[in-house]
Amino acid sequence: MAESRREKWAGWLGLFVTVVPAMITSGFMPQWDVLPFLGWLGVATVGAAVSGAIATPRWGRGAVAGALVGAGILFGTWAYVALRGSLTGHHTFLKIELAIGALLGAAPGIALYTKWARIPVS
Repeated sequence: MAESRREKWAGWLGLFVTVVPAMITSGFMPQWDVLPFLGWLGVATVGAAVSGAIATPRWGRGAVAGALVGAGILFGTWAYVALRGSLTGHHTFLKIELAIGALLGAAPGIALYTKWARIPVS
């Protein structure tokens, strides 16, 4: 599916505002951990909502879907790291593992954006 320039830029913005807080809350950037968990959740959710609103002319729908994506990425990454770390006992992760957790968390929001908020490019 082709993306417009607006969707591409909004996607990069959304990626930045969600991945950095997800990495911080999961313990990969401990020096940057200056907010409580709910603070980082707010940063990811609000940032992704703004990104979703920018991505589509249906800005209200985009904001709702973006907020769901942002919270999902943060929770998905955090939960994957916590669960796998407790099951295996070690905390060495491959990059693809973190992406799996993030994609699992973001899937409901991405589906909502695709079906409800996105206007197809002609």
